[in-house]
Amino acid sequence: MFEMTSSIASIAPGLRWLIRLRWLSLAGQCLLFATSAYFLHIALPLAVVLPCLAITAGSNLFVTLRGDKLRETECCAALLLLDTLTLSVILYSLGGPHNPFTAFYLLHVTIAAVLLPALWTWIGVVLCSICYALLFLSPYEIKSGLGISCCGSFDFHLQGMLLAMILVGICIAFFVGQLKSALALREVQLQEAMLLGVRNEKFAGLATLAAGVAHELATPLNTIAVISSDLEKQACDQCESSGCLHDAKLIRSEVDRCRAILENLAENTTDKIGENPQSFMLGDIPARLKEFLSPANYSRISAEITEPRLTVFVPSTTLLQALAVLVKNACEADESGRPVILRIETDRERVLATVQDCGPGMTPDVAAHAGEPFFTTKDPGKGMGLGLFLVRMFTERMKGRLRIESDPGRGTRVFMEFPLTA
Repeated sequence: MFEMTSSIASIAPGLRWLIRLRWLSLAGQCLLFATSAYFLHIALPLAVVLPCLAITAGSNLFVTLRGDKLRETECCAALLLLDTLTLSVILYSLGGPHNPFTAFYLLHVTIAAVLLPALWTWIGVVLCSICYALLFLSPYEIKSGLGISCCGSFDFHLQGMLLAMILVGICIAFFVGQLKSALALREVQLQEAMLLGVRNEKFAGLATLAAGVAHELATPLNTIAVISSDLEKQACDQCESSGCLHDAKLIRSEVDRCRAILENLAENTTDKIGENPQSFMLGDIPARLKEFLSPANYSRISAEITEPRLTVFVPSTTLLQALAVLVKNACEADESGRPVILRIETDRERVLATVQDCGPGMTPDVAAHAGEPFFTTKDPGKGMGLGLFLVRMFTERMKGRLRIESDPGRGTRVFMEFPLTA
């Protein structure tokens, strides 16, 4: 059952709806035939009906198991063609045009108009028209168990038309409802894709800016560094005031700080973008974080891993850098020295890494902007507002999701969810 459910989930949406509708139709036909035979005492040509039902069930089962390897349009067209033919065979042997369930041809045309291109839809219309016309050649009648023909009974025909209208309406309502739900889901996915595209554009622009700034400022910073070194030497040799030496050293230290900022900016925005995934166990994460954190921050980690021996296949260095950013932010948010919780859970398909601190938390407005480029709550000079943004970009590139929950006075929880295999 699990394998069949997985197979259905991997099939294209349109074909998946058609499969479900065919199962519903098959169940309805079986119920209708059983009711007709046992309660209305109608003689059914079982030699015709049973093979047609078997063909429908067998084709549906085959597409359910193999549909992910079939092309959606051709497969939907083939199934609708098969359904039209089996319906025609059943109607032909059960009264021909006198059978009120000829209305089901309209259902086939409706489905074709929704799922198939215009050419296939018109082919379906022509095929249904031809099959309906051929029903007038049928010599068979709908007979009761006593051999009495029901085709001449106008009341019987009207009752059948009412039932046929109800069933066709149910099927169309079900199909259109599923279609509306799928369209709403597609709209949400489209909005998410557009948002991701905007973020990717920002990331690309940031990487270009970082590279350009680092290149353009490298030469003047080197020049200032050389001149500051000369000033420092001259201050030692010639100037009697200690203020000159202090100023020269200050200039040199600020130049080094600018260099470090530029190197950090360029490294964070350009390196590791194309890192290949590697296999490693979840239980190795806490130990491997040590090389990305300061001793003080690393000592505050309280790790909780539900399945430490589970193997993941993701860009390991980038993942560790992302987790290190979250841990570092948590440590800086709570300067009391209390532990920072790193919890890693999995459902065997996705991984959920949670970093929780006991800091002052954030207001909803601030939390809503967290993760935007150059947005930071840190004091000037202590943060560039890029760490959480880059973590979000990495997570979304892995088809994951980053979520932040924070309450003033109760700390912050950052949830990083991603698949086992990137």
